[in-house]
Amino acid sequence: MSVKLKVCGVTRPQDLAACVELGVDAVGINLWSGSRRGLTLAEAEALLAEVRPPPALERVGVFVEPTADEVRRAAEALQLDLVQIVGAQEVTGFGLPYLWVVRGTPALAELRAPTPRPARALLDAAVPGYGGAGQTTDWGWAAAAVQRLAPLEVWLAGGITARNAALAIQQVRPAGLDVASGTELAGAIRGEKDRAAIVELLAACRGG
Repeated sequence: MSVKLKVCGVTRPQDLAACVELGVDAVGINLWSGSRRGLTLAEAEALLAEVRPPPALERVGVFVEPTADEVRRAAEALQLDLVQIVGAQEVTGFGLPYLWVVRGTPALAELRAPTPRPARALLDAAVPGYGGAGQTTDWGWAAAAVQRLAPLEVWLAGGITARNAALAIQQVRPAGLDVASGTELAGAIRGEKDRAAIVELLAACRGG
């Protein structure tokens, strides 16, 4: 089974360039100042201007409690393909194509895609704060959620590394993996990426 890979929290030009070179499907650009991986809009613009990733590399903007104006300005300036919003407006996406984050394991009988319909769903662990804790969700529940939400595209996040990615794919059968800490160098301060980890994750996603 071949699935897609999103590398989240990219902050350095060399890491974005590696994602382009290696054929990563999507990158997450964190625009929340409270995250160690967070970039200002100016920093994000400079990052993309230096590397100039091709249109095939999907750009996902990650926001926490933003205003509509902040999201729209960033979407236009960074040419975002999707927005991922945590907070009061996370469901609406402010009228833009958005990624619906499902945190924890809500009752499957009540699990329904919100309106307006998201571009995809992302299953993540329920942790204090706003993610990035490297903790896995319940993969048995996640596998059932993938079936429940079909035909909506469902991705999996939370505690995924090169060591467990193949098992996650086998058990959950998601459309993609969304990885932040599992792509980072040991002791990373601002989300610095480990090229070898990305290579291994891609191999797992491509069934290699």
